Amino acid sequence: MKRTPLYIALTAATLFASCTKQLDQFPSTSLPDDEAIESVASLHRAVNGAYAPLVLRYGYGGDVALYPDAKGGDVKIVNPGYQQTTDAHHFTTGRNSSFSEGAYRQFAFVIGRVNNVLKYAPAVLKGLKAGSADEQKAKDDIAQLYALRALAHLELARLYCYIPTSGVNTTAQYSGVPLNLVSDDTPRTFQRSTLKETYEQIFADFLKALEGNALSTAKTSGSGHINSWTVKALLSRAYLYYGDYQKAYDYAEDVIANSPYALYSREEYPKVWNTQGASESLFEILTTDKSNAGLNSLGSYTNPSGYAEYAVSDDFLAWLRANRSDDIRFTAAISERQGGDGTNKAYYTLKYPGLQGSTAPIAVNNYKVIRLSEVYLIAAEALLKGATSASGKMAVSYYNTLRKNRILGYTPASSVSLQDLLDERRVELFCEGHRLYDLVRNKINVKSSYITNPSKEYDYLNPALITELPQREKNLSPELVLEAAK
Repeated sequence: MKRTPLYIALTAATLFASCTKQLDQFPSTSLPDDEAIESVASLHRAVNGAYAPLVLRYGYGGDVALYPDAKGGDVKIVNPGYQQTTDAHHFTTGRNSSFSEGAYRQFAFVIGRVNNVLKYAPAVLKGLKAGSADEQKAKDDIAQLYALRALAHLELARLYCYIPTSGVNTTAQYSGVPLNLVSDDTPRTFQRSTLKETYEQIFADFLKALEGNALSTAKTSGSGHINSWTVKALLSRAYLYYGDYQKAYDYAEDVIANSPYALYSREEYPKVWNTQGASESLFEILTTDKSNAGLNSLGSYTNPSGYAEYAVSDDFLAWLRANRSDDIRFTAAISERQGGDGTNKAYYTLKYPGLQGSTAPIAVNNYKVIRLSEVYLIAAEALLKGATSASGKMAVSYYNTLRKNRILGYTPASSVSLQDLLDERRVELFCEGHRLYDLVRNKINVKSSYITNPSKEYDYLNPALITELPQREKNLSPELVLEAAK
């Protein structure tokens, strides 16, 4: 019998060495079944443990968060000596790359941890008084687990598959990711699902998380943990990627109209990046001085005193100067900097300055998995692509609302095009992990100085834009198809 792949058989102690203390996690994979999760408190600790891998290098703490920017053409490596993220920049994320193995391991481990905790959760619920605070807390934790599994599968799909709206066959065999929905008690092998099956499972888990209103709707719970608004926002993103624009719009509008979150003002925008739980942050990955990705972190990659591998590309800088001279996202969120010794001089984002109070600011930055600005842009794009608003809202109204909070003396537009929205996403979400996906899902070719052909351009369906599943997984599951079908 073959060993269980997907990295879920790794010991929790090994993977979580950098964050176990911070999260006070019980590694249930290393405890006897009857001792792992037996109370509301231990369930909560186990849920925290399921979030834990997301803070590390190949979670959202470093490479994966910036991967779409590396392949999207708007960033450049200033210091080529370290070669920490070269695979992504140079489109060499094949089956034997560090990125392929690292990213798959991290998100597959999240899924494995979720499945393991879900195995114990019903027994915890069974012993609780109906309607009690403990029951509500346990139900909230369980709902978070389903949402986490959906998020992890969505991230794997973005990395290792084509995007449904790029014109591929969503029912093609081997076009999706391997789906893992049970605990790792029984050794087994895995195979890719179809892209349709992958997204249907993502939707199912997100919707399961919303059942019974178990998730909190309070903003305070939505910073480092998933709440109801987080799930609705992520559903709007997933439906946008899948091409169900009405559902993308409906969930986005619900968040915009009814949630306690608010857009950053123009005055706030330069100041929010060192703050945890700012007004737009629907879900962020909590980092601390003890739990972070170290030098392989967002702050180090975007800092001239760190690895300096994510500076503004020359082409994007020229575009910003020509088109956004009065935009706070350029004038105050991107600046020319250099290291203390005068090296690595270039323009860098200021989104990862270090959290207030941290002693290692270059490593301590909370990645925003989803912000309200993105939700506004999803609503606008969905309307532009055929969704309808029950209240008669138009795509341009969301576009104008966002831009008046970013541009001094903004004059509202009377109409908006898809290109306008993509330009807005380009500047609003710079270095937040979107550019490649925005191009591909809209069937736009990718341009980059790191592309070696004469045109410096890849067709949007070029396999180099997709990461292959790691060779290690095929060693464990010999029939596994590593390159996504389309």
